[in-house]
Amino acid sequence: MEEVICKLCNKNFKSGESLEQHKNSVHINEKPSINLKRYFLFGAVILAVLIFSYTIYARAQKPGSYDDFAKCLTSTGAVIYGNDFCSYTNQQLNSFGKSKKYLNYVKCLDNKELCDSKNVEITPTWEIDGGIVNGVQSFESLSGLSGCKI
Repeated sequence: MEEVICKLCNKNFKSGESLEQHKNSVHINEKPSINLKRYFLFGAVILAVLIFSYTIYARAQKPGSYDDFAKCLTSTGAVIYGNDFCSYTNQQLNSFGKSKKYLNYVKCLDNKELCDSKNVEITPTWEIDGGIVNGVQSFESLSGLSGCKI
């Protein structure tokens, strides 16, 4: 005959029927113990995920450092001609950080006729105030050419 053990008090019984009688008489009003460590750990993980998510969200909502400068360049009619595969174009655009979305950027690969009509031979090329400036430009240079404050 196989012995069975009460999981609540670790007593041995000779049959399942004996175990059931024991549970119904001794442990009838006992509630199973709650593992507080497990709940605490689960809560801590959820809290950490929420804090991390909020931090990422809050950072994404912050304006770029050069939003006003990029908007000013666009409002004066400045255009940057380039190609996404060009490391120099990427260097110029990435120097604006999140603010690059405000630049008037023309991809020459998609607008070949326009770039050819502007005589764009290297990228990036800036068109500012009717003039053409080739290559990566410093913010100071762009500011001087456009009149926009950095």
